[in-house]
Amino acid sequence: MKRGRSGYACVYARLILFVIAVCLGLQPVLGAEEVHITVVESRSIRAYDLALDGFADVMKEKGFRPTFIRYVVDVDVNTPEELKGMIESTQSNIILALGTSAAKLVKDCDCGIPSVFSMVSEPAQSGLLNSGGNGGTPMTGVCLDVPVDEQFASLLDVVPRARKIGVIYNPEESQFIVDAARKAANRMGLGLVAHPISSEAEVPEALTALRSRIDALWLVSDRTVLTTQSLQYVFLYAFQTNLPLMGLSEHFVKMGALLAVGPDYTDIGKQSGEFAAQILKGRDPEELPIASPRKVQLSLNLRTAEIIGHRIPDGVVRKAASIY
Repeated sequence: MKRGRSGYACVYARLILFVIAVCLGLQPVLGAEEVHITVVESRSIRAYDLALDGFADVMKEKGFRPTFIRYVVDVDVNTPEELKGMIESTQSNIILALGTSAAKLVKDCDCGIPSVFSMVSEPAQSGLLNSGGNGGTPMTGVCLDVPVDEQFASLLDVVPRARKIGVIYNPEESQFIVDAARKAANRMGLGLVAHPISSEAEVPEALTALRSRIDALWLVSDRTVLTTQSLQYVFLYAFQTNLPLMGLSEHFVKMGALLAVGPDYTDIGKQSGEFAAQILKGRDPEELPIASPRKVQLSLNLRTAEIIGHRIPDGVVRKAASIY
């Protein structure tokens, strides 16, 4: 088949455009700064994968070409000394710790390499702050904890009539959470009815004592309350008494809680990536204050709402990220 001059010119023009497009597409990658990142994970779960995806995306957006080496606590690494040796052998530029136990291990290894944590609960109580002369690896990062104000605001959206919010807690574990919640409740014109316990055996009695005094029950991250046996009793009690229950995460909503407000894991990773980019460009981790999740997601269980006889406003249902 013969081609005319115009046909060859067209093919040639397309080839030139293709080469230009490819070159433009490769230019940011070729010009990016390669960085080696050690990732320490508390365990292997999907949530950490999502956070790492978000972290990697931001690294690329900020002009870095990241390479990752991943270690799982109690699988690949067990002690701070062991971790320190691994980090030194990889010549990492920065460390990313996913989860509280991973962050604690990184903090204790005191490797001298700046670190960012992500997906961590209550960093102050976990000893991850740089203040107070506690030493260890300098860190900053993003916690999992949704501010209490936002949790209570979502609870009011779902249960507008709620004015008294009940919580069961062990003061040795969660007094600081309850103190913050009481201040938030006062600011919002709500009442917090807190019932302290010292063992999981006291949970049934505490629920009975709260029932006539509250409009909704709020779960906090308390190891005394969040045992398998106690949670079974809490869920059963909530169903039997038509009590709206606010859980800690989408997982609790799957189990039967009416609602929960949790962070967007990918966006937490992006926030952590923004911290890492600043550190790699010369910022000291101690100059960067720990952040809370900037994007939260509402989960609802409409089957639970039907069982307890509660109607959730249609506008709230439409805003929910997960519905069961």
